[in-house]
Amino acid sequence: MIAAIDVGTNTTRLLVSRVVDRRLTPVASSSTMTALGEGLERTGRIPVHAMQLTEDTVAAMAAEARALGASTLVVACTAVAREAENAGQLLEALERVTGVRPRVLTGAEEASLTFAGLGTGATPPDFVAADLGGGSLELMGGRDGALRWVTSLPIGVRKMTERYEPTDPPSLDLLGPMSAFARGIIEPVAAAHPVTGAVATGGSAVALGVLAATPMLDRDALVRAVEVLASGSAEDIAADTGLEPARLRLCLAGAAVLEAVRRAFGVEALQVSAAGLREGLVMEAAG
Repeated sequence: MIAAIDVGTNTTRLLVSRVVDRRLTPVASSSTMTALGEGLERTGRIPVHAMQLTEDTVAAMAAEARALGASTLVVACTAVAREAENAGQLLEALERVTGVRPRVLTGAEEASLTFAGLGTGATPPDFVAADLGGGSLELMGGRDGALRWVTSLPIGVRKMTERYEPTDPPSLDLLGPMSAFARGIIEPVAAAHPVTGAVATGGSAVALGVLAATPMLDRDALVRAVEVLASGSAEDIAADTGLEPARLRLCLAGAAVLEAVRRAFGVEALQVSAAGLREGLVMEAAG
């Protein structure tokens, strides 16, 4: 029984899973929006309230994992811990409440582990995987289950949202400029790595799949998701969909980045996957 806690720029996630013969059987999973990256572009620091919320969340997750019988606990931090001036305080707090030294993943490590986690589900034979987080977009290319290349780009949904500051509800006029900005960063990668399919993972990708009512995010599905976002306040849409208001406020940026990925790589649609980094961390810990 292995537990992995993924401490991201937007969200902190737990997965507790049994691993037998390289097969994962999830026992428990949860996620909490802890917003460590709030204002990071402007201040360079993690806010005090987000630091405390993350510490409390991780302490509760570690206790739950151990109560379920997890013999191994892995704690991994992503973009926010790579960039924040006060990331050391976060790492000290997480080690204090878990007894485990947190691991700060490089962008390449994050992408590689996410790819390994995606391998626990169904993927196309020749594809790009887009792991869209709050602080970065990890892109990785795979063929027949083998990782071929990885890269990390600084266009996460929180960074994009703070750059363009959409209203609530958002104006659809922002979608074009946001997507064009992201596409300019993604296109050099896409030109070097042609693929025939695409997978999207991360909280915003999953939320957009809910809003579009499909796990296949083609142009029409992304337009439907954005139209839902523009139809009312985040609070109202949250009441109808069960998604968190804080997540919904980041989804316009998510749609813009994923449309940029879709167009840059010339694929019809991105297949949403709920698997990703946590599964990869569990598989790595299992050896």
